[in-house]
Amino acid sequence: MTKETQYEPTEAVLADFENARKFANKTHKKDVDWVLTRTSLTESFDDFFFNYIYVIVASGFRALTAARITQKLNDCHGDLEQMRKIFRNEQKIQAINTVWQKRGEWKTIRKTLTNVDSLKQFPRIGDIVKYHLARNIGLISCGKPDLHLVRYCEAHKISDPHQLINGISKKTGIIPGAADFMLWVWLSHSRGTKENACCNSEFILR
Repeated sequence: MTKETQYEPTEAVLADFENARKFANKTHKKDVDWVLTRTSLTESFDDFFFNYIYVIVASGFRALTAARITQKLNDCHGDLEQMRKIFRNEQKIQAINTVWQKRGEWKTIRKTLTNVDSLKQFPRIGDIVKYHLARNIGLISCGKPDLHLVRYCEAHKISDPHQLINGISKKTGIIPGAADFMLWVWLSHSRGTKENACCNSEFILR
């Protein structure tokens, strides 16, 4: 579970978030709307599998890379040779293959997904990526403490990214997962200054 927080966002943080909210809704409204729907654990293996691929590809790579190749990898249905033609990270495609092989066990596995740490049973899901996957499959609406969020917290002397996101959520009424996504879109586009370089929803961002 994410940490409980007593953090009260400052006026500066709330002003930044308002800019982030506007920018994300302008450039990636479809993605914002999607994140807002992730409020209960998905029942579909296909949905889970797509989002699993996305988060492990995005880890250590640009989000745009994940956006461009996730559907292609998903369509390979775990075929290693086909995936190798698309993505040259052997460890990650092996992980994707491993999870694909478990599709027949999905109903049983789904029952074990009770908190963010339960996601670490899947290969390549560690202490940061588990939050990304948890948010995207609807297990829990939360922030993901990636580099953008960590640096923002350091700049504002906020001890924990979860405190930041939970504080913003409490103040604005926007669920934590969506608040996190909006802030991340803004930060990853250099605080909204790179709109011209934005794909403007040509590719999905998660």
